[in-house]
Amino acid sequence: MSRVLKTAEEIEILLLQDVRQQRHCDKVEAIRICPCPPDDDSNGANWKVASVDPGQASREFAGAAVMIAMDRLQREVSVGSEG
Repeated sequence: MSRVLKTAEEIEILLLQDVRQQRHCDKVEAIRICPCPPDDDSNGANWKVASVDPGQASREFAGAAVMIAMDRLQREVSVGSEG
């Protein structure tokens, strides 16, 4: 399956929207990504989560939600050359 190219900012927005829909995570403030070489740990994607600001959400729930959202989105989107 080929990935859709998006900017880093667009991917961060998608991640945040996904995470905020998960249980106890509606208060997560921000997620930042950074580029990385594609490998098995990143599902072959060229980005990974660099930081998470859980805001008023539980760090445990936010961390788990980010991992779930990242796993799915890494399979679907890549950072484009302007990302």
